[in-house]
Amino acid sequence: MTIGKVTFAHGGFSKFGGSERLAADLLGALDALQVRTELICWSGSGSNESPLLRELSKSRTQISRTTWRWGCRWGWPDRVMLLRQWERFASAELLIFGKLFDTSVHRRLISLKKRMILITPYRPAEMWKDGGPGHAILNSFQSIIVQARSFERDLRKFGYEGEIFILPLPPPEVNEPNAWPASRSIQIGYLGRLVREKNLEYLIRSFSCLREMGVAAQLHVFGDGPERERLQSFCGGMRLSRQIQFHGGLLRSSIPAAIDRCHLFAFSSTTEGQCLAALEILARGRRVLGTSVGAFPEFLSGVLGSVGPLDSPPAFAAALKTLAEPVLKGAITPADVQGAYTIRFPRRQVINEYLRILDVPT
Repeated sequence: MTIGKVTFAHGGFSKFGGSERLAADLLGALDALQVRTELICWSGSGSNESPLLRELSKSRTQISRTTWRWGCRWGWPDRVMLLRQWERFASAELLIFGKLFDTSVHRRLISLKKRMILITPYRPAEMWKDGGPGHAILNSFQSIIVQARSFERDLRKFGYEGEIFILPLPPPEVNEPNAWPASRSIQIGYLGRLVREKNLEYLIRSFSCLREMGVAAQLHVFGDGPERERLQSFCGGMRLSRQIQFHGGLLRSSIPAAIDRCHLFAFSSTTEGQCLAALEILARGRRVLGTSVGAFPEFLSGVLGSVGPLDSPPAFAAALKTLAEPVLKGAITPADVQGAYTIRFPRRQVINEYLRILDVPT
């Protein structure tokens, strides 16, 4: 099959995120193979514009977007985007979706009778707690790509009958890792958005328990979001303002240096997908502690890291301590972590597998 044009129907395109990075990587790989590509999305402009959109605008990928963002809770930006970009949807041979659209929007897209592929942003059981999108909507996709076997099981329970491929998000590239930070105290990091589902109050409580164990530690919070002010006040109430630093949002070019400041990173999320931030951290040779949500349980083990409980800050703190001990003793090096990461997540092989699923010859 020869594909003349591939359109990635993304929906909201935030400044940073796993599905946004996936879109950029996949569209870039298709563009390199001379496949016509287009991204259809809605996003902010100016300082709120995604740097990945600017990066894509320098390629041959055509970007069709609207800055209409009002009413996203009710799916209005998607409806506006559909009305304005209908002909672009209709002209593609293949539609890739980074999210499920509002039901009324999706029904119109089904009427195009195109080949459609969904790449799940989160674990279905965590994402569709209201019962899911319905049999007809879900089975309008010929194929769905998921990041973990548990995601596949969820889709079958929701009634999906089509092809399912288990494939991680395209892993970040690796560079020579830097040594551990020169500090006798444990430098713990968090990298991501400051939103409710990241459950950062739990991480802060766990960090407090870690210090109560007599462990010298600092917590670095890299990222921004609507929860920042509340979380900073919470830290102040727990008298942890000096031990927990909020660094704010980062430029993408600043992320490697931020990761290198820490011995390990922790995620206390209540829902996740693959968590691309965790892959970026592992690619820099830092271990990760996650929770038993999303794809964390299927890739965080051994040298790469582990998962901790969501219902006990003292137990999560103990898991942090256990993960840090071999690092501080020199039993594990950044090169060890990075080596295990490249075996588990070979970037070129993963991207080629995406292209194979899309029926694009490499």
